[in-house]
Amino acid sequence: MQFDELPGHAGSVVVRLPDGSLVAAEDSAGVAVAVRARCSCGWNGSGEHPPGETGRMSATSDWVAHMKPYWAAAPPAWLVQRSDGLRDSVAELATTWPLQALGVLAHVERWQQALLGQAVAEARTAGRSWAEIGAALGVSKQSAHERFSSPSRKP
Repeated sequence: MQFDELPGHAGSVVVRLPDGSLVAAEDSAGVAVAVRARCSCGWNGSGEHPPGETGRMSATSDWVAHMKPYWAAAPPAWLVQRSDGLRDSVAELATTWPLQALGVLAHVERWQQALLGQAVAEARTAGRSWAEIGAALGVSKQSAHERFSSPSRKP
C-alpha cells in the first residue's frame, strides 16, 4: 500500500513465524502464527492479529490508523501542482525578465509569510502540537516552536 502524495510510507503486512521472526507475507510459505502491519518509514504495528484474511485486514487497518496524521497534514495534490506551475513560470520569467521575476517573488513572499503565520496560529488553536506543525513544515518541532512561538509575533 503506497500513495504518491506521501513518499516514504509504503505499508505492508508481515507475518510472525513460529520461531518469532518477522518476514514479508509472501515469504511465509503459509506457516504464520500472526500478522502485523509495517511501514517503510520504520513504524511497526504493535498489535498482532491471527493469520488469514481477517488478520490481514486488521493489520491494514492498523497501518491506516498510523497514516491518518500524515494524510491530515499532506497538502492537496491539485494545489501542489498549481504551486509547481507558478514556480516553473517564475523561473522561466527570471531568464528573460529578471526584474519582473523579482517583483513577483517579493509579492509572493509577502502574502506567503502572512499566510504561514496564520496557518500556524490556526493549527495551534486547533490543538496541534509543535511536532505536528514541524512535520507539516518539514522542520523539527524545536525549529517550528522557535520560529512561531514568540509572544510578540503576530500571525
